[in-house]
Formats: sequence, C-alpha cells, structure tokens
Amino acid sequence: MDQSLTQRFDLPPKWSVIDFSYSLRHSYAKFVVMCNHVRYVVHASDLALASAPDLRDKFLFFLDVAEHDTLNGYTIDHFYTWALAPLLPILRAAHQDAPPGSQAATLRDVLHAPITEYALEAEFGRLLLRPAAEENLDAYLMFGARLPAELCGPWPAYLPSHLRLDPRDDRAAVPRRVFLPSGAPAFFLLADALRAHARMRASALVPSVRVARLIGLVRDEDATVSGMLLTYVEGATGSLARAAEAGPGPGAAPERLRRRWSEQVMRTVHSLHQSGLVWGDARPKNVVIDGENNAWLVGFGGGYAAGWVPKELAGTVDGDLAALKRIIDYTEEGPPIESS
Repeated sequence: MDQSLTQRFDLPPKWSVIDFSYSLRHSYAKFVVMCNHVRYVVHASDLALASAPDLRDKFLFFLDVAEHDTLNGYTIDHFYTWALAPLLPILRAAHQDAPPGSQAATLRDVLHAPITEYALEAEFGRLLLRPAAEENLDAYLMFGARLPAELCGPWPAYLPSHLRLDPRDDRAAVPRRVFLPSGAPAFFLLADALRAHARMRASALVPSVRVARLIGLVRDEDATVSGMLLTYVEGATGSLARAAEAGPGPGAAPERLRRRWSEQVMRTVHSLHQSGLVWGDARPKNVVIDGENNAWLVGFGGGYAAGWVPKELAGTVDGDLAALKRIIDYTEEGPPIESS
C-alpha cells in the first residue's frame, strides 16, 4: 500500500470537545468529545493521577489555566491536547471499525448515540484511559432537560426523528443545520439558551432586528427538550471573524462593507439594550453575514469570550458595550487581538 495512504489511514478522525467542566475545589475535570457523532466522556482528577506526581502537578496547572483562560502562554486547547492524547487511538480504532452507511441520518441518531466513558489515569509515568467504573447520568442528560411547560409553551415542538441532518455537516461537532418536516432549514442549538430566547420573545424587540430567533423546540417522546431550532440565516457566507481576518490588502472585505457591518452590529446591540436584553457572548464569531451582506447576531444565552468581554462584565450591558468597541475596531481595522 502507498505509504502516504497508510499514513492518512492511521490519522485519527476529526474530533472536537463539545463540553468541558471543571472544579478547582475538587481538582476534577470532565471532557465530552464528539467524533463521528458519537460522544466520549473523559473524567480526570488529581487522585487518579496520584501515582505520577509530575502528571498530577501538570493536571493541577492546567486547571489553573482553565480558570484564568490563559496562563504562562498556555490555553484551554493545550489542556485538551494533553489530557485527551490517550483517546486518539480509541477514536482511530472506532472510526476504522465503523460499518459502511453508519452515518447518522436524523437528529435522533445523534442525540441517542452511544456514550463511552473513561477515567484518565497514570501508569509508569504515562497517561492512559480506563473504562469508567460507573455510568455518569449527567453525560446522558447533557443533550436534554425537562423544562417547565410555561417556558416551552409558546413554540411548536418537533421530534428529533423528524429532523433530517445535512450530510455535509461536521460529524465532529453537534449538528447545526437540520431540515424540518416541511423541508425548510433550521439552525439547531442545545437548550441552554432557552430562557434567553423566552425573554426575547416577551420583549418589545421588533421583528426587523437581525437576530437569530427561536422558531421551535426539539422535544422527545418523553417531553425531554434536547434543543432549539433557530432562524437559519440564508446564504450565510461565514462569520464576521472570517470576513475580517483577511485584514487590509488583497482578498479583504471592501471598506464600505466593513463600515456597513459595524453600523448594523451597533444598531442591533442598541435595539437589544433598548428592549432590556443583553447579547452576552459578544464576539465576531457570533456575527453571521448573510447572502446580502447583512450582519446577524447569534450566541444568546450566556457565556463570554475571553479577549472580547471582560470576565467581570459577562452577561451585562457594560460587557456588551466593551465588546462592541473591540468588534468595531476589529471589523474596520483588522484583528488587533487574537480572535476566539
């Protein structure tokens, strides 16, 4: 067999961390990885690494990195790379053993895909994974929650089995583009931000404001809400981050477009604040450019992006305004800081 072909075959399939949580107090971290629309949960703790002090100290250091976003030049991505290195051979083997035609066809196939759990341990000074001794129920509930009827009532509900996936979607991430039974596209998002969209619905925000709005819920037969269906931005060409990263020079977005996007983002943020709403996770990657070069805001419901929103101002109007100034500078002058 051709050597280059063999090397490509030996490479692990594409994967991503779709959920991460940690506790400094308990010296614990949990990673949830998706690969081929299957979830792998890795639990890590200082106790499990006690037999290898160097590895234990590195784990504790990376917990500090997670707390501070960046520390001594290290970021959370370095933590992922270090802790999940033993998972790569497992992903590779699962990918090679997958039967033909096993790709998920509906959202139900993803939401109910098998979950494998491991504990990160140390042996002879090296990291390794062992199957977790007990199933962690939280892992099975991360894609769903039982929510009050009054919170869900205003929106239509769709069964996951009735929502087709786009076969071109990234199988290393939670599916985003799905198709309703009518054939219309919708944007799928996990249910975390539902309360933010309930506030948006109850507000005086006018329909003409370009924000992704909730159009329906994904609800299973047992009434568990797995996620939300949002406005699909037609003809989307990418995010503002992608449009602005070229900076000045050949291939860059024209200056008139950059000014247009800045003005649209400013007007939309102002409209949100006038209606008593907060953007929250304000950053260029949460500005989507549609096919007519209009800027839409997405990413409601909490969270913040280091480098754009000061941590102490997360989820506030002042946090939005601080990020807005940086986004405008980023859009009109090119990336002055590392995008995230």
